[in-house]
Amino acid sequence: MYNGGRVNYSKLSDKELIGKLTARPVDEEAHDYFFNRRCTHFLDYIATNVAGEEGADDILGEFYEFVSQNDWDILHKFRNQNNASLNTYLSTCTLRHFLKKKKKDERESTLSIECEDIADQLELFAADEEDNLPPVWQAFMKLSERDRMLLKILVIDGKSALEAADTIWQYVRTKEKDWRNLPVQRVQNTISMMKHRALFMLMEELRRQMTS
Repeated sequence: MYNGGRVNYSKLSDKELIGKLTARPVDEEAHDYFFNRRCTHFLDYIATNVAGEEGADDILGEFYEFVSQNDWDILHKFRNQNNASLNTYLSTCTLRHFLKKKKKDERESTLSIECEDIADQLELFAADEEDNLPPVWQAFMKLSERDRMLLKILVIDGKSALEAADTIWQYVRTKEKDWRNLPVQRVQNTISMMKHRALFMLMEELRRQMTS
């Protein structure tokens, strides 16, 4: 029962509900109502039409991270506008978030095909003599120390994101200094993004060498 015998959350105004969601200590019943009932309709639509999932439950975790980030900043911003309901506001913001994510994933998918070829070359020539370095290894040596470290650990040594997290996380710009306090998927996605960026920088450096 969502009112817990005390509060009927469906009868609260949007701003009253936001107050419950952002309260300390956490109002578990308010969160249950909001995430498992109030937002289900538009999350179902986004899951099936944008995110390529079967339903709201499949994107609920990411939606929670999106809404709660920066101390529920997106909900606090809603308090400063009065031209839409909370559901309309959140569904629009969430749709934009997942569309942006989808576009980014598609772009990275295309880029990863090129990066995989470069990574294969890098791994193949890792043991070559320094006086006979192939172009991809020459490009590698011109990268920043951080990008060389990332590619050495994740590509040449072939370690997984979690195996390399202790070394890599110190280079991540985040308030959370211990990656173990974060969801595994978030850590893996962050390190994967860093790997793709390093491969992209390698690919750009290699292109510069080939055209110079």
